[in-house]
Amino acid sequence: MTDQEISNVNTSIEAIVSKFQQTPNVFLTEDDLRIHLCSNLLQYFGTGQRTQDGDCSISLHAEVRWYGAGDLTTRSDIVLAEVSDLKVLHYNKMPSKGYAFNIPKGIIELKFRRPNGKSEPSFLKDIRDDLTKLSKLKQVFYDAQGRYQTAFWMIIFDKKSELETIPVADGIRVVYKFSNRSHYQSSFPN
Repeated sequence: MTDQEISNVNTSIEAIVSKFQQTPNVFLTEDDLRIHLCSNLLQYFGTGQRTQDGDCSISLHAEVRWYGAGDLTTRSDIVLAEVSDLKVLHYNKMPSKGYAFNIPKGIIELKFRRPNGKSEPSFLKDIRDDLTKLSKLKQVFYDAQGRYQTAFWMIIFDKKSELETIPVADGIRVVYKFSNRSHYQSSFPN
């Protein structure tokens, strides 16, 4: 990922963090978080480009499954692909998922806890599980020159109670935001 692309992802994340802090009840589910983030990312990663096999696609995709031990066992919430590396045609020669590309530019995992959501230990376990998944993917996308080719983010929005400690993993940008306003009425800014 280029520095500019990383900056564009960070700008998109900052925009939804700001919205969450101002009007947390715009976000009711993890899918709401995904929709708002993707909406912001589309301005940077939504331009149609030619795929490797001559069709057209964009860089931004959601719910991408990865092969692991021969199966589609790992799923990522948001993936930024290099469109010129993407293959979408000739389905009979494609993997079972119907598309293929080698190395993603970026992977973003999302976690969202509602006011009546999981207990802290359960929520922390889910966060740690996703960080472990990202760490494993990070090793898969390590190149022969010893560089990580993919940027990784973990975005966590919490409306229940503020976590005292947030798990982290080397090379993964973790953004945690708690809104203690989730049980109060929010108002849209003018």
